Amino acid sequence: MTATTLSDYPRLPISQYTDGLRRSQKPVTALEVRYKFRGKHYHYDILLTTTQPNYGGKRYWWKCPKCSKRVAALYCAGYYVCRHCIGAKYQTQHLQPLDRQFKRIATLRSRLGWSGGVAHGIGEKPKGMHQKTYDRLLNEYHLTANRVLVMTLDQLPKGISDDL
Repeated sequence: MTATTLSDYPRLPISQYTDGLRRSQKPVTALEVRYKFRGKHYHYDILLTTTQPNYGGKRYWWKCPKCSKRVAALYCAGYYVCRHCIGAKYQTQHLQPLDRQFKRIATLRSRLGWSGGVAHGIGEKPKGMHQKTYDRLLNEYHLTANRVLVMTLDQLPKGISDDL
């Protein structure tokens, strides 16, 4: 069985409702939800809570129907519950260490405006980028690329990596 990730579940972010909640004349403490999931009909209220950010106003949150945690998104596993109650992880939490390094290289190449893939080599400093930023990203790129090389060599059978 493959591990499930949060992308496997329908998501209900509070941000979809924030504008409507702010325009409401009366304080809203819950939202009524009605939906059909895998042939079964659901109808219940999901409680809301608010916090006061330092910059003023109100920030709305869902209150998980199962554990009562304050969360910004709920996920449908029959009932809408928080990610902790589902027990699923983010996709990036399932990446192997080597895959994480390749993902970081791809991100750095994108930030530097270079073509994707290490086979394309190192490009020029992007126009408008500060030299200090370019130097920092380039240094991180080299360190990450070296880490990938070491990790790849460590995965080779002993006889092969000794010859390299």
